[in-house]
Amino acid sequence: MVGIVVVAHNPKLSQEIINFCLELKNNDFHLINGGGIDKENSYGTCPEIIISAIRKADQGDGVVVLCDLGSSVSNAEKAKELIKDEIRVEIVDAPIVEGTIVGVSSNHPKVKIETLVEFIKEAKEFPKL
Repeated sequence: MVGIVVVAHNPKLSQEIINFCLELKNNDFHLINGGGIDKENSYGTCPEIIISAIRKADQGDGVVVLCDLGSSVSNAEKAKELIKDEIRVEIVDAPIVEGTIVGVSSNHPKVKIETLVEFIKEAKEFPKL
């Protein structure tokens, strides 16, 4: 199955998104926190923590990464480059909360990473009003 990594500047925020989405999780895939810069819950992101999260999330079918903004995206891109020969990683341009909800609720054994990425991208178009 495709793994999912959530990367917010504060690991507590990533974890709360994950906690909410666990209610929607119907299949056995890894949903991993890749946010923060250290174990002190400081604000920021770093490629090493993201790489560790990607490795934990991978079950052989690749990993999608959802980021909040700015350096989380650039650090996810660095992480992807560093492990490009090891694990397929797709960083998805979608809102972190809505994208994670779609990813978690759509992920199942028959969904390929390309399809999951397309589903998640559609979260950018969710009307709220």
